[in-house]
Amino acid sequence: MKNILGLLFLLLLLNGCDDGDLTVENIDFASVTTNSCGETIYKLNGNEAMYIKIPYYRNAFPNELTSADAPIVIPIGGDVSVTYRAYDGAPSAANICATPGPISPIATQEWTASSGNIEISSIAVYSTNETTGATTISRYAHNIVFKNIVFQKPSGTQIYESFTFGEYSTTATTLPFNFNPDDLKLCSNNVLYNSRINGIEGITIENFDSNLLSTSNLGVAKKGLISSTTNKLVYRLFTAALTNNSSNDDYYCAAVTPDYPPINELWIAQDGVADVSGIIEVTTTTNGTGFLHTIFLKAVTFQKGNSTFYYGNSILLGNLLTTN
Repeated sequence: MKNILGLLFLLLLLNGCDDGDLTVENIDFASVTTNSCGETIYKLNGNEAMYIKIPYYRNAFPNELTSADAPIVIPIGGDVSVTYRAYDGAPSAANICATPGPISPIATQEWTASSGNIEISSIAVYSTNETTGATTISRYAHNIVFKNIVFQKPSGTQIYESFTFGEYSTTATTLPFNFNPDDLKLCSNNVLYNSRINGIEGITIENFDSNLLSTSNLGVAKKGLISSTTNKLVYRLFTAALTNNSSNDDYYCAAVTPDYPPINELWIAQDGVADVSGIIEVTTTTNGTGFLHTIFLKAVTFQKGNSTFYYGNSILLGNLLTTN
């Protein structure tokens, strides 16, 4: 009987011991708004904070959609860190972003991730023009999840197979599409383009089908399809402006596209489908001794990488004057 009691006492004693490694504390930031300062992405939740530091060169949050089941994966370690802190009061952005940080509140506990991966899955968030049907990407939503993350904390280690940090948004680049219909021009190499003087953007139809400018059947709409070979529709947003009409011609009419100005955004229209999408519609009428070609783009979708946007049901590209 004494042996049995002794064994029970020993079991109770062992059960009461805590080596720290087995202590599990649940933290949850999934529903908290994400903010940022510089290279730091952070969340504040009551008396707690969690933040991620990822250098810009890692390009963790590009304005681009990730492929299905293929998130961006960034290993934790080195110059990539994940930190959790508990404070004796509610922290503010200054506790994360300021150097040096404020004295109060005081951090009472800190966990530092020693390994694991940061997985980032991105989608585009759209706004829609109810009149034209056009869609605009207003922002990109990046969903951040930690995988197999190991935290080193005062009481030992804590491991999460999957920990949802939540959504972080970046603002999409504004594409002006601010074209004057009367600025439309045709190069001798069959490049049709519209670009404002001192503008930072241009839209072109490369290898334009000249049959669409036929002067027979005046007043009757002629239709062509956008494709990667004929009637290739391209939108460029530059980092600097083409300064005058001469430089516009030099750029768009060149046999080889110049390197300057650098391109900030390049979008190419998807191939058209007969009577459905990606349609170029040209209506020709007389204009004095010449002809006026009014050109519309119908149901066009532009694409850059995995990102797309719908240009609109019927958008006027411009009015082209020719003498024959």
